Amino acid sequence: MKPLQNIHCVARLAGRLLIVMVLTGGWSLFGPGITGAGSASAETHPFVQTIADVFVSRTRITVRLSSSADELDLIHGILPYEDTGKYDTQELLEGVDIHADFLLERFEIYDASGNKLQGRVVEKGEWEIPEEGIMSGRLIDYMLDYTFEYELAEQPEYLTFQNNIIDFNFTLPSEVNLRVKQAGSDAPYGANLKIKEPETIRFDWDKPLSRELSGEELKVWFEETREKTLGLTSYGGTYSFIYVTPREVRHEVLIPLASLATIINFEQEDRWYLEIEEQDRAKPQIEAFFSEGNPVEINGNLVQPRFDRIDFGGMDVRDFAMQRERKRISLANGRVGVIMSFPTRNLPDTVSVTWDKFSKMLKDVDVVLIGPDDAVEKSQFSRFLTENTIDWANPGIPPLPDVVDVQVEADRPLQKTPLPVVTMICGALVLLALATAAFRLVDFKKAAAASVGLLAIGILMWSYKVPVQLPGAGPGPLGDTDARIVFADLHTNLFRAFDYKTEEDAYDALARTTSGPMLQEIYLKMRKSLEIKEQGGAISNIEKVEILDGQIAPEPVPGSDIESPDYSYRCKWTLAGSVEHWGHIHRRTNEYEALFNVRNVDGYWKFTEYQPLDEQQGQVIRSVRKF
Repeated sequence: MKPLQNIHCVARLAGRLLIVMVLTGGWSLFGPGITGAGSASAETHPFVQTIADVFVSRTRITVRLSSSADELDLIHGILPYEDTGKYDTQELLEGVDIHADFLLERFEIYDASGNKLQGRVVEKGEWEIPEEGIMSGRLIDYMLDYTFEYELAEQPEYLTFQNNIIDFNFTLPSEVNLRVKQAGSDAPYGANLKIKEPETIRFDWDKPLSRELSGEELKVWFEETREKTLGLTSYGGTYSFIYVTPREVRHEVLIPLASLATIINFEQEDRWYLEIEEQDRAKPQIEAFFSEGNPVEINGNLVQPRFDRIDFGGMDVRDFAMQRERKRISLANGRVGVIMSFPTRNLPDTVSVTWDKFSKMLKDVDVVLIGPDDAVEKSQFSRFLTENTIDWANPGIPPLPDVVDVQVEADRPLQKTPLPVVTMICGALVLLALATAAFRLVDFKKAAAASVGLLAIGILMWSYKVPVQLPGAGPGPLGDTDARIVFADLHTNLFRAFDYKTEEDAYDALARTTSGPMLQEIYLKMRKSLEIKEQGGAISNIEKVEILDGQIAPEPVPGSDIESPDYSYRCKWTLAGSVEHWGHIHRRTNEYEALFNVRNVDGYWKFTEYQPLDEQQGQVIRSVRKF
């Protein structure tokens, strides 16, 4: 390297950049691909452009990179002699090796787990430099070709490509013209990679895409791909899902970590990765970011979000569809899922959601709004639009019914006690006969004979009992039909309480159905049974409850009832519930059996004790919403 070469290089780069700014009015010059000899001079187009042809097989990635030899000047500072205006031939040849290592490091490929793949140089194109040498400004007439290989331990489903080919002073625009070909597929993929704007590609090895597919076959291929990717086919895109439900509005955002990192300054030791501890420290930053913008209005009132989940995962949306083990995340292909909820007492009349969080990388957001009637509306937020608000108005859908008390009938007949009336009369007559004999009012033998006869009749008539309403008697027991109706009403109320999305509202609703210590006990037990572990313990939305069998039980639930229950009821039922996030739905039907104590508490029927007997967890069935 010649003396003062670095200083001269910086000065020349600054001069070139100034020309670009004058010609283009800014920094965003991304010109056409390098065409070889006859191209415009590097003095008017100083930017770094590379052509990357990538061939992906099941076990190996082969990359052929082609770049202008002018990058030896622009990036590595190899300058011509000032006296001759020519480059040193040996220094140019040495620069070819330097540039090979530079490209191998800066053209980045990441696997599905966010690990950067390590490749090796397998070929460097021969460069025959003319004997007379190369004059200043003519390096752009020559192309440098390199071939890299990356060995794969398993066939890749996802690969992420990132352009980090930039000069050491970060002053020149850079672009990679990417062309990717999968083994077995004749349909290549193309993209232009700008600095730190990664591109993720999915590879289908069971059924690679072919140009020969007919229209119907292509439709089937896309539908199968959509199912495998859960409908989220843009790996570098940001998605916004807005759910309007009878008791809640929910805003879910799936955003590339690289896009979020252009807005939020995360604390990280390695600038390419976010470790688990760093993810935990980032969550308050993300909450603050979304709390300060993207306003949501319900019935015309601005509401603040409740953050239910902030998850970090890879580009594979299945990292979010099923709760996975936490791991460090690459900025190249990591994504962040944010779930914000806005509980409501009833179905809203109007909902309005605005997006105002844009950046250089976050230009567009795909929006899906899903109503309580499963109506789906697709839209898009964009930094190029003046209005970025999506509105929903209730088309006339009635609210869910509230949980109401189950009253004891005011005219319910009082309880009657069955008594052996004939036996009791006979007993009284025996006492009377003996009393008259004792006072010598009748002959003792006749009184004794009458008493024996009366006792015999009393014994014979013991089983004959007559219902008698005793003084102070309460309401009588329910019959089978009435008991079943009361239980069904209480059972329905029990699960309606879980429609409410705040613990306070759920407790208030349960208090209309349960009494005593069972209130908290049944809330915790039922809530646990409604959890879907695969979704991080998310609570199912109850879609249907069906009683399969039920009858009055002979023995009550052993428990802490101060008073005995009016009756106990053994019931078997099924519960169908679902959890939906980011457009993919998890449904499960469980079967339960339990014993309940039912008692009249201050004029209202209540569950006072609950004993689970059996629970059969159904299989979680996943589906993708059409949008």
